[in-house]
Amino acid sequence: LAQALGHLVALAEQSRQLPTGATPDELASAYTQHGWQVDDAALQSLASVHTREDTEAVSAALRGLYLPWLQESARRLQHAAQAQAGLHHPAAVASTASTCTVFIDGLRYDVAQHLAQRLQALGEVRISHQWTCLPSVTASGKPWCSPIASAITGQPEDTEFNPRVAADGKPLSSYHFERVLAEHDIQKLKSTETGDPQGRAWAEAGDLDHYGHEHGIRLAKDMAQQLDHILERLNELWDAGWTCLRIVTDHGWLLLPGGLPKSELPRHQTETRWGRCAVLKDSAMGTPLTFGWSWCDTVQIAFAPGVCSFVAGAEYAHGGLSLQESLVPVIELRRGKNAPASIQATITDITWKGLRCIVQVESSAPDLRVDIRTKAASADTSIVANPKRLESGKANLAVADDGDEGCAAVVVVLSANGQVIQKRPTTVGEP
Repeated sequence: LAQALGHLVALAEQSRQLPTGATPDELASAYTQHGWQVDDAALQSLASVHTREDTEAVSAALRGLYLPWLQESARRLQHAAQAQAGLHHPAAVASTASTCTVFIDGLRYDVAQHLAQRLQALGEVRISHQWTCLPSVTASGKPWCSPIASAITGQPEDTEFNPRVAADGKPLSSYHFERVLAEHDIQKLKSTETGDPQGRAWAEAGDLDHYGHEHGIRLAKDMAQQLDHILERLNELWDAGWTCLRIVTDHGWLLLPGGLPKSELPRHQTETRWGRCAVLKDSAMGTPLTFGWSWCDTVQIAFAPGVCSFVAGAEYAHGGLSLQESLVPVIELRRGKNAPASIQATITDITWKGLRCIVQVESSAPDLRVDIRTKAASADTSIVANPKRLESGKANLAVADDGDEGCAAVVVVLSANGQVIQKRPTTVGEP
């Protein structure tokens, strides 16, 4: 509770300053300078508590401080977007050689700041921002941020926000998305594949959006673990030799304990209605906040005002028009000009003698260490007292807790700066 209070104090101080600007781009600039820290403080306060009683106490205080700032920030963006008839969207970015585009569903800007910081140990990191499509939903936003965006279009009958292939009019299913990637010589990597780093690729990592829909404010508590999973995948791709990882996303989200305020929109006026947006019927009058679908302007979309929702009780939502949902990060991780060559190491043998593990590694690199973890990318899941330095190609480690015997684990080889350069699954104590 004391830690949560510290984050609430930071939120109270930082939320005194609202994003300012006459245009959406000016508001975006203000948000990326300081506004995102309000969202981060809100997440950190929720992440600090674990029991229901403590969570309810922090949530009540958080809602009173956070909701007014969210509402006014969203209204300012909505008014600015109305004044310029929408958002200025960037031109599609074509993928270049030795670049792997990594898609993370629901990577909000404040969360991306933490991810970018953790990636700095690997190479040169640059974080920028851009507007996603309207509405800010996955079906529209995923192709929008992809390197094949120029090959995608929409039609007036596409009322579920799902666009189609421009060349043949096929709905953009997963199959057709992969087909168009292949037609543009872009590898589609499965969850464990690393591809040919001399070419171009599309990969996906993380599960932030699904987790938020499924668990609501628990997303804040488990965000560090979610980032661990993402980093593990990024490390695999980086170790494979890609020169650039370009990390993109489809949308951000709103997260508010107690649920977003309710806004009314009669069902008979809509073709499709989601929490934060709805497709209007041709016969319906436009609402005060109506914009065309980014893939086809003739599809008219009504947006909930402020941070309200057309569906009651939603703690986690996206699809609306707010800085948190519509302003998305782009992270580029590149190898520095003076970056050392990729470290090569091979785990040749793992031998268990009770709870003691002897690991043999082939490598010419100096100062390598060996650890045993339950999650390869997360140092705080180590089950040994200390990682052991590799000496003459061998490390001898002891598991501290005999309760771990029989558990699944991962032996990892670490570089001098703590980067995982090789890993191999094992079972504790298995002969």
